[in-house]
Amino acid sequence: MKENQSMSLYPVSIALLILCSLITSSNGSNNYPAYLKSDVSINCGSSGTSAALNGKEWIGDIISSKSTSSLQVKGSSKISSLIHKLISSDPVPHKTARASSSEFSYMFHLSPGQKIIRLHFNPNPYKGFKKFKDLFTVEAGPFTLLSNFSASITARALGVNTITKEFCISIEENQPLNIVFSPDISPSQDVTYAFINGIEIVSVPEALTYFRGADLGAQVVGQKSLVYVDNSTALELIHRLKVKRDSFLSGDEFDMFGLGETVPKQTLTWKRPVDVGFRYLVRIHLCELGLKIAESGNVTFQVLINEMIVDTNIDIVKQRDENGNLRYRDYLVVIKGRKKEGQRDLLISLESNNEFMDRYGPFRGFEIFKLSNPDHSLASPNPLPPVMAVRHLPSWIIRDLVSLLGGRNLIATIAVTIISMVSIIVHELQKFREANLIEEETKPSARAERHCRRFSLTEIRSATRNFSNTFIIGKGGFGIVYKGLIDNGRETVAIKRLKSSSRQGKREFWTEIETLSEVRHINLVSLIGYCNEHREMILVYEYMTCGTLADHLYKLAKDSGENSSLTWKQRLNICIGAGQGLDYLHTGQRIIHRDVKSSNILLDEKFISKVSDFGLAKPEDRSNSQSHVSTNVKGTPGYFDPYYISTHKLTRKSDTYAFGVVLLEVLCGRPAMDRRVGEDECYLTKWARNKINMGEVDQIVDSSLIGEISPDSLKVFVGIAERCLDDEPKKRPTMAQVVLQLEFALEQQESRNQNQVTSVADETILPINTEQLTEASSESIDRANRQRVYTEPPAPNKDVRKPKMYKTSRFWTWDALWKRRKVSRNKEIVPNSLSDVVLQKYDLATIAAATNQFSSFNKIGAGGFRSVYKAVLPTGQIAAVKMFPELSGLALNDFESMILLISKLQHRNIIKTLGYCINGGMLLVYEFMENGSLDTHIFDEVKRRLLHWPLRFEIIIGIARGIMYLHQNSAMKIIHRGVKPGNILLDTQMNPKISNFGDAITLEDDRSDVDTRVVGTIGYLAPECFAGTVSAMSDVYSFGIVVLEIVSGRKNKGQYDIDLVELTWKHYRHVIIPELVDESIWGAFSEEEALRCIQVGILCTQQEPHHRPTISSVLQILLGLDSPQETQDKVATAFHKSKTECNESDTVSIDYPESPSPLASETYHNNEHNVMPDPFDDNAVSVEYEQHNATIP
Repeated sequence: MKENQSMSLYPVSIALLILCSLITSSNGSNNYPAYLKSDVSINCGSSGTSAALNGKEWIGDIISSKSTSSLQVKGSSKISSLIHKLISSDPVPHKTARASSSEFSYMFHLSPGQKIIRLHFNPNPYKGFKKFKDLFTVEAGPFTLLSNFSASITARALGVNTITKEFCISIEENQPLNIVFSPDISPSQDVTYAFINGIEIVSVPEALTYFRGADLGAQVVGQKSLVYVDNSTALELIHRLKVKRDSFLSGDEFDMFGLGETVPKQTLTWKRPVDVGFRYLVRIHLCELGLKIAESGNVTFQVLINEMIVDTNIDIVKQRDENGNLRYRDYLVVIKGRKKEGQRDLLISLESNNEFMDRYGPFRGFEIFKLSNPDHSLASPNPLPPVMAVRHLPSWIIRDLVSLLGGRNLIATIAVTIISMVSIIVHELQKFREANLIEEETKPSARAERHCRRFSLTEIRSATRNFSNTFIIGKGGFGIVYKGLIDNGRETVAIKRLKSSSRQGKREFWTEIETLSEVRHINLVSLIGYCNEHREMILVYEYMTCGTLADHLYKLAKDSGENSSLTWKQRLNICIGAGQGLDYLHTGQRIIHRDVKSSNILLDEKFISKVSDFGLAKPEDRSNSQSHVSTNVKGTPGYFDPYYISTHKLTRKSDTYAFGVVLLEVLCGRPAMDRRVGEDECYLTKWARNKINMGEVDQIVDSSLIGEISPDSLKVFVGIAERCLDDEPKKRPTMAQVVLQLEFALEQQESRNQNQVTSVADETILPINTEQLTEASSESIDRANRQRVYTEPPAPNKDVRKPKMYKTSRFWTWDALWKRRKVSRNKEIVPNSLSDVVLQKYDLATIAAATNQFSSFNKIGAGGFRSVYKAVLPTGQIAAVKMFPELSGLALNDFESMILLISKLQHRNIIKTLGYCINGGMLLVYEFMENGSLDTHIFDEVKRRLLHWPLRFEIIIGIARGIMYLHQNSAMKIIHRGVKPGNILLDTQMNPKISNFGDAITLEDDRSDVDTRVVGTIGYLAPECFAGTVSAMSDVYSFGIVVLEIVSGRKNKGQYDIDLVELTWKHYRHVIIPELVDESIWGAFSEEEALRCIQVGILCTQQEPHHRPTISSVLQILLGLDSPQETQDKVATAFHKSKTECNESDTVSIDYPESPSPLASETYHNNEHNVMPDPFDDNAVSVEYEQHNATIP
């Protein structure tokens, strides 16, 4: 019977098996995505697979919309990348992101179990999204992980570059995990966005599970009860710390998480800040050796949390399982209070009656987790900048002290203790007094005290969060550099903490304070202040966002495996800036830096270079005629000047040599010393110079620059680097000469990038004799700056005549100049029609819209029938639009000729033209200069006080370089004819740019002057202009007037008609130099530089044009390339010639009216000369003369 029953059940079993098979097949053919069976790392905003620096692989989240992958992205979002390519952390996953101003989510199909979720944020500007506008909520399943979270604010408050948030939740069977990112509404109603750079999901090993349910509870600190953490709770990792490794756990599971910090061995109490209003799970991991110690009973110890004992060695032994194992102990801490209260410290302590052999006893490490509230939220407010608070000593210290003092003879013990304490206190007071005496003896000078802020140590600790490791941005033999926040977080600074144990460090510390308090330059890093309390030596600098030049050339490239992102033009500008800073030190302050290297050249957010680290700087002996300083050799290997090493004689040329090494680093993208390569290539100078000598320059160029550098720019750059590295210091150029050549290399590069309409078959850069440069005369400098030879194919029309000059209108008639191909002195071919000009052509409607229909609110300037408007171009760029109405007298062909002229001008000190309009009006579009014209600064009682001397001097140098470009280095020899403060515009960096080329003319190679009508502004016109003769020397005369105005702060013709030129000659003759300097900068200017400027003013304003120096000779004097005696001899000669001319001249001088008429429209006549109405009116744009009358339009 049983057999029959079993036989009858057999078909049923078969049927059930077939049914199960069908069900399984049906499920398998369904479109449900497969589970992610292993851990996953998502590199958001990327595709494919990427490898991090640690070798870990990350997958991209850009997938097909039809994909049935276990990962799906939903909602509206964009992929974006960093605006700035440089990042200080691992590029994977921090280089790309997924971001959106609306909600988006990730859906994962995971295997069931506990999962660690890590969210990675890099709060930097992304394309299409602004920094500090991120504000969003993150939800995972039913839990709110973050709310009103701003990664930017959090990173700034914590002083870190990237943020990683780690959570733990439980995933049920067939339950997809949705991680949702939702932008929140900001209080200011600004548009906010959410973003994410990387997501990691890691399975928690069963041995380390955090959700034990009813199996194992966590002991509540301060109570005897247990709390069971189950799957309905989410956890956020607050801190994870490992103090030692141990083989107790199979596979070392605790180390797999890898997000811990290392604690110094002397620490047995750990403080960790946690948010108020949450419960915390504290898990202490135990080691095998510690358990054996606990079991032996030879050492007794106890574990305390928030000063309450939670476990002893006896309790731990009792808790071991049946196998004798105990991997960790869990405790639950409640931090009561309101969330708005911020954070409190959670203390974990280990106490013992005996010293542990390895100091940490049973501790292997610990973790602190925040537990979600009943509303399933882990969110807490964004952190604020840290503020140091005074905390009282814990009560347990007093308790232990009493316990330690107790015993058999309490009174005697107390007496001995008091005597010992008094002795210690007296000793410490004596040390403190000695330290104060040392500090008093080494106080900075009064000038340094005025210019540098003295910080208290408390302020420094607050700024660096007690010198937290997370704030470290650099280390070296000198000490450690921290990023800090001062003034309640309003200003970010760099804080250098020198090693207090170094006696040499003390000298360098005070040297740097004294040096940087004396110097102020845009290309030198600014010292904000210092701290020298309690034997600390701390310097506070301006914070340089983009790090060091070395970072960009090879350090970050080495870490990330990618080439440097610096372009050749950026590198040239960085070198020019650093060179200008060194030139200022050498010539303006007579200081030798002594440690020039790429890691001491810092870059701000605009990649403006600044020389830093003046600890080894050495001032030249001003009382000694020798050009060197005898001293011990100090500096950095790889940058040492061979002459300095062999003779111990330090000169300015030692800095020049080191700068030559930096130039090679910039070109090659390699460090000065690299011990990872062979001996022949270890030293960059040796390897690179060998390659150059063998004609293999192309083999040393950084691979990222191949195809970008123009051959001409490369030749100039390599040439100047070679000359800097000459073994004989006398053959090396000065830093001023280096800067001039680097600017020429930049011009060569820019001329290639401009896509000019030229027909240049070949170009040769002639080498410059450095011996002549070192002992340069004005003629040799002038010649050196123009040693460019262009060869040109034969022109189709050999009948090239000189252009004719017409006098039928007040403007130069350019027809003859531009209607054929003009061969300039450099044999360049200039464009012959507007179709050849690479400028944006606008229509009138576009310009009208950009200027708000030429609204009076947009009007920023007017004069001479011309108006200037502020405009916002369609691209969003702010520009200036100059309108030339018909009343201005400018013909269309003259306007077109002017466009052709200015389209060729490309120089940092020449205003840049962005476009033009000729349909419906004549308009020019320029770059907008935020700081307006120079005259509004130097002639304003308030603003001129803000023009400190270094800035004035830089403006003078910039104007001179701009004029030299027009006279010598542009495609044509251009005379501006309008050099005056009103035509010098200042950008955001107060960099001067020459503007207003409406009156400019050009000259042929074989002519030095030309006869023409006089056009210009009275007070700046050279004497020969009144006779109708104009030359390059006319601009030099005007420049001399401008220099004197900048130095003195006076107008050339000001109150009571004081003639500034006459006043200068008079005071100089009687050696009353201070009277020629603006009183607002008395006591805060370089006497040497001011004297050179006044001497230049005298030389430039000589009556005879041929007595004046060329503009290149002027620049040579200003930069200190001429010796003081040479310059003084030239001035003495000028005075002698002036006296001779006054005795012998029979010319009629121009007399100005005693009471200038306010009526600009009147015309005055005189039989012998012209008398002008109100010639010093600032509103007069130009003055022209027709035979015997003068008018001011």
